[in-house]
Amino acid sequence: MRAIFYIVFFLFSTTFLVAQPCSDPSLASPGFNCNKEYQPVCGCNGITYRNTCNAQYQNGVFYWTDGPCNGISFDIIPTFVSEQNPQMEFTFTQNKGIPATLYIFDNFGKVIHQQALPAADNFNPPYYQIFFNLSSYRQGVYVISITNSRGDYLWKKFVKY
Repeated sequence: MRAIFYIVFFLFSTTFLVAQPCSDPSLASPGFNCNKEYQPVCGCNGITYRNTCNAQYQNGVFYWTDGPCNGISFDIIPTFVSEQNPQMEFTFTQNKGIPATLYIFDNFGKVIHQQALPAADNFNPPYYQIFFNLSSYRQGVYVISITNSRGDYLWKKFVKY
């Protein structure tokens, strides 16, 4: 009799447990004015966001953890670089504890910049930053890529106009 009670109690108690949603796109406001501060967070949906404001207000994500989702991340600001303001900020973070390499490719796939990045094993600021002056770059689309010896890699595009 006691076993039946526990089985019935268990069945009724678990039917009311509902999985928490990870995000709600209807609550996202892509135009919300978040700061440009780079403190990456991993959303419950497996996507790395620039910071908590970007995750919550611009993308409607409810839960996140500090640091990028795959342990390696970088950010570039701006992604559209003009002749009048040819500066681009590059910020890198990882928790892999191994060195990485930064590459910049032109639109023909030629490596036009290569630079070693330091090994890091935590996500605590300050992050590694480089300020590029792109005044000598021609107009066009470029790819910036990060690769480490484990084969982890990320890439992003930027435009010089």
